[in-house]
Amino acid sequence: MPAHLPLHGKTALVTGVSRRRGIGFAVATKLASLGANVVIHHHRPHDLDLPWGGDDLDAVRAGVREHLTEGARFADVAADLSIATAIPEVVQAATALTGRLDILVCNHAKSGDDGSILDMTPERLDAFWDVNTRATLLLTAEFARLRAPRTDEPRRPGDRVAGNGPYPERRGTCSG
Repeated sequence: MPAHLPLHGKTALVTGVSRRRGIGFAVATKLASLGANVVIHHHRPHDLDLPWGGDDLDAVRAGVREHLTEGARFADVAADLSIATAIPEVVQAATALTGRLDILVCNHAKSGDDGSILDMTPERLDAFWDVNTRATLLLTAEFARLRAPRTDEPRRPGDRVAGNGPYPERRGTCSG
């Protein structure tokens, strides 16, 4: 692996990449410039509902591609992460790019329609919980399942998930 490309051969999934001025875009382009294969996630209907509107997704895609190093691959996936069944599909789509998933960056968020405290309702809070917290935990669980040893035995709370470590180098990255 070239020293200037420490992520060469690794595959990264970055959620919430829909604006060129966003954190997700900055993270995705940085990972690409470090040699990673990059899969971005976005949810256009949410973006269009925001006060600042949605960015041009073709421009977002092109911006990430501009930072890819030679031989690195790119893909994008659209999904509503408030729908729990979408989460395994997003992880599967990311894994399909190269057959592996090494890095997960949970950057997605429901935002922009918060209102004031006077506007809070149980339904509004549930909508934020579904995307901002539950989806992050479910994505992290799917990512962990890719690395965990297979077992037919159900795991109990507190059971250690043993692998074949210690590993000579980090085997995964999760950031949220």
